[in-house]
Amino acid sequence: MAVRTVSDMHNPWQAFRALTHITLRWAHLPEGMLGYTDFDLSEVVLSPRLDQAQRRCTIAHETQHLLRGPVPEHMQAREEIVADKIAARLLMPDIKAVGEAMAWSQSIREAADELWVDEAMLRCRLDHLHPAERGYLKIRLAEL
Repeated sequence: MAVRTVSDMHNPWQAFRALTHITLRWAHLPEGMLGYTDFDLSEVVLSPRLDQAQRRCTIAHETQHLLRGPVPEHMQAREEIVADKIAARLLMPDIKAVGEAMAWSQSIREAADELWVDEAMLRCRLDHLHPAERGYLKIRLAEL
């Protein structure tokens, strides 16, 4: 099995920087809010309280909002899920890497650390597996 290196991983910051018309602002946000996209001001706002994995996952999520564009208010909850699903797949495309992290770790937190994502992003990836991916993980984790 080929080992992925940092250089061939999806770089969400590089993807965000490619959107040259968008600015990044750091601001203290309400508890539980990691960041948001303001289409009117062409900016993404992130909380300075985020750890590295949270920053990486949140900028990947917000970049998806930017790429997909604004949606009507009644579709915002659905759009949050879509942005998470796309970001999770970009950050963790290889189900074998996910399986190894899950097999090696003692907790979802350890697996997320190993995959360089936050727990919420790993849970999203696991919640939206393709049936073939689910089958692979079932077999891989049964080996334990």
